[in-house]
Amino acid sequence: MKKTKQLILAIVLLITTATQAQKSFFENISEKDTYNLYTKVSKNGNGTYKAEKKASVVKFKKEYLPTGEGYKFMTILQEGAKKGETEMTIDLSDKKITCTGYPYESVISGEDWGYRYYYVSIDDYVFALDGVSTKFATFKGISAVYIKAGKSEKSGAKKEAKKTKKKNSFFSKMKALKKQALGTVGSFGPEYKEFKNKNMDKIITDYLVAMKAKQDARTAAQKKSDKNVSNLTKNRLAKEKAAKDASWAEAKRYNDSVKGTAEYKDLERRKRQNEANYQSRQKADFVTLRNTSGSTIYVARGGSKNRGTKISAGGSTKWSCSQDAYIQVNNVTTSRKVYSKNSGCGNTVTIR
Repeated sequence: MKKTKQLILAIVLLITTATQAQKSFFENISEKDTYNLYTKVSKNGNGTYKAEKKASVVKFKKEYLPTGEGYKFMTILQEGAKKGETEMTIDLSDKKITCTGYPYESVISGEDWGYRYYYVSIDDYVFALDGVSTKFATFKGISAVYIKAGKSEKSGAKKEAKKTKKKNSFFSKMKALKKQALGTVGSFGPEYKEFKNKNMDKIITDYLVAMKAKQDARTAAQKKSDKNVSNLTKNRLAKEKAAKDASWAEAKRYNDSVKGTAEYKDLERRKRQNEANYQSRQKADFVTLRNTSGSTIYVARGGSKNRGTKISAGGSTKWSCSQDAYIQVNNVTTSRKVYSKNSGCGNTVTIR
């Protein structure tokens, strides 16, 4: 009986120790260390993963609410022509990005054009995961991973020192400049080898399980942190709406002020006059031919060999007031005149 109690105590102690060792998302990310981003990550068997590309070298920057909750992180490029620029920003004030479980937040989830993505930070890694379920503490795979950069391998530096020094040629100098500009992008570091050999399925699953246990055991006071973060989105949406409303109000105020000027009133008067002139010209230049014959007809100018204008049964068409109109049958213009030029300008002529 005594041994059983000791065994149970040991198991509880082991689980408690493992759970306490896990850090929350923002707590785990380092702002001092450099991370290498590896992309196109896929399963490699036995819980391990492999990457096809080393994409960029970054440092993380984090921002916190006055109440202490992390709500934003960015990656800052450390190499290349865009060194110092922000490569990516994840901001929880965005309504499509969420994170709960504070102060033991473990998963940031977001949506981009219908694609769901998830970020999890464990030890030396910041993962971009697929198919995460915080309810069941599961995930489907890794799409990308930021890994704390390892120390550069010496790779025979002493041997190189012993070699005879050669004068730098023009081409070698250009090559060195190009290498400096590109940085280490594309070159897999020693930290990748360590990542590739670890059972990441187990590491990530254990983390999700441990953090879920912490989140489920939170006090009512701790759970208030989730509301602090969710209020970010509400406040942002309220500010955006207020800014939009103010913009519309300013535009309306400006438009109303313009409409009150003599110049605007004169412009409107001229527009009305132009429309009246156009309608007057239409009446002077055109006649409306209306077909009430019960079947489709074609009308054409006298002697025309081209196909005439089609007028469907019950339909009408505009016709040049200064042109005679004849019925056309089988593309042949007949002698039946249905309109005499200049006889009905601006009016409607019925064809029966």
